[in-house]
Amino acid sequence: MIHCKHCGTELPDQAKFCLQCGNRIEPEPEQPVEQPPKQLEAPLDFVQPAAMGGMFLGVLSSIPIVSIGFCLWILLGGGIAVTQLMKQRRSGVTYGDGAFAGVLSGLFGSLVGTAIQMCFRVIAAPFFQSQEQQLEQLLNQMAVEGPMRDWVLRAASGEISVTTVIFTLFSNLLAFSLFAMIGGILAVALLNKKRGAGKPPRPNIPS
Repeated sequence: MIHCKHCGTELPDQAKFCLQCGNRIEPEPEQPVEQPPKQLEAPLDFVQPAAMGGMFLGVLSSIPIVSIGFCLWILLGGGIAVTQLMKQRRSGVTYGDGAFAGVLSGLFGSLVGTAIQMCFRVIAAPFFQSQEQQLEQLLNQMAVEGPMRDWVLRAASGEISVTTVIFTLFSNLLAFSLFAMIGGILAVALLNKKRGAGKPPRPNIPS
């Protein structure tokens, strides 16, 4: 029931004119329905997933024999970082998030990998020194001269210096970050595809 604004007579809901005073009944404006405020998603924490992926790829890509699968371990490390990132946001992450997580895991992995490689370098130093003379003969046969010859001999001698550490770290940083970024992007694509495949099919509603 509605009421006339002029005389207050109670009228049916469908009335367009007041039966008492004859004035036109103006429909009351509809009250807008208040939408609940959208909940903002919490920002992603990249550090812990990247550290986990970086530890994985840094260790497995730096241990002798195991490091044969160098590229595979790095790709998997980036994928592990993205998998852990997905646990923070069930709605999924973007390719940019996956790439950033991969690069960050490559950074962590390069630090871990460089430390492990330097340790193995110290352990294997006696073996390198025993093979130094044979290496010099090989370089002479290949006519390798200049700074390249000096660098190869220094790298094979087992020597650990600031230059050696910086060069190893920089090389690892480039390789690990690149392949881990690719692994992160691939992981996002695979997980998004899996999520899409897991959705129930939409019912076919006849028109």
